Amino acid sequence: MTRRSVIKSLIEEQLAAANSVPRAEPAAERMPAGPVRSMSLTLDKMEEEARALQKALAAGASVVELDPALIDRSFVADRFDAADDAAFEALKESIREHGQEVPVLVRPHPTQEGRFQAAYGHRRVKAARALGLPARAVVRPLTDAELVVAQGVENSARKDLSFIERATFARDLETRGFARVTIMAALAIDKTELSKMISVASALPDTLARAIGPAPKAGRRRWMELADLLKGKGALRRAELALAEPGLSADSDVRFLRVLSAVSEKGRETARPVVVRTPEGAALARVSRDATAATVRFDLATEPDFADFVVGRLGDLLQEFRLRRS
Repeated sequence: MTRRSVIKSLIEEQLAAANSVPRAEPAAERMPAGPVRSMSLTLDKMEEEARALQKALAAGASVVELDPALIDRSFVADRFDAADDAAFEALKESIREHGQEVPVLVRPHPTQEGRFQAAYGHRRVKAARALGLPARAVVRPLTDAELVVAQGVENSARKDLSFIERATFARDLETRGFARVTIMAALAIDKTELSKMISVASALPDTLARAIGPAPKAGRRRWMELADLLKGKGALRRAELALAEPGLSADSDVRFLRVLSAVSEKGRETARPVVVRTPEGAALARVSRDATAATVRFDLATEPDFADFVVGRLGDLLQEFRLRRS
C-alpha cells in the first residue's frame, strides 16, 4: 500500500468515472489492524478523506444496483438491533415511496466470492431486502481499517447513535485489534473520550446492555453510574429480573431507568417473606427471596404431602411457565 490513502484515490476514481459503467473489481487484500499504526495518515486526514468519500457517494458517483441478499453486514455492528424500530419503518416507507436516494457503500466480500460487505447503509440494505427492491450501492475495495472509518464517520454525521452504541462499537473494534487512532477516526473523538467509552462498555455485560437497548436519553454519566452500581452484591441479578418483568416497556429509555432503579435500591438483599395460605386461611407455605435465590418452605402441618406433590410437578410447571412467557 502506498503512502497515499486508498480512500482519496477512490474519490478521484469516482469523479472521473461518474458517467461510465463500473467494472467488477477484485477484493482488496485485507490489512491487519496492526500496520495501521505505521500509516502516515493522521486522525484529521483520515476523517477528512472519509467525509469526502461520503459526499462523493451522496452525489451518486458510479452507483450500481445489487441484490440486497448478496450484501452482508460489516464484521462489527455499530448499532443495537431494535425489536420495535419506528425509525426503520419510516425509512422503509420513504424508500417505498421515493426510492433509495442515498447509495450504500460496500466492498467485495473478503472471503466469499460473489458477495459483498457493507461499510455503511445497513438499514437501507435491510429496507430494500424487505421491500424486494435492489440496493443502490457503490462497490469499492476497502481495507478493514478504511471500512470501519467510513462506517463510523457516516454514523457520526447522522448523529443517531446513542452513547452506549458508540461505546460498544469502540470496544468491539479494540477487541478486534484495531489501533486507537483508527477508532478515534471512526468515531471522530479524542483519546480521552475514547478511553471513557471503552471503559464503560467493558464494565457492562454485553447481553445486559443490548437487552436494555440504545437508550438515547442516557448519556455517558448515567451509563457509568449503572456500571458502578452493577459491581454491588446481587446487582446484576436484580437488573436481569427487572428486564424480565412482564409488560416492561419496549422503550429503551424506560428500560434503562427501570434497571437503574432496580440496582440503586439499598438494603434489598433480603425481602419480607410472602405467606401463601389455603382457602381456609391456614399458612401453606412461606416464600422468601434474596438477591440470588428464592426459598419456599412448606408447612407440613397444614398439608403433609403437598411438598412432594409440588416437587413432582416441577417439570410440568416449568414447561407451562415457558409457554406462557413466550
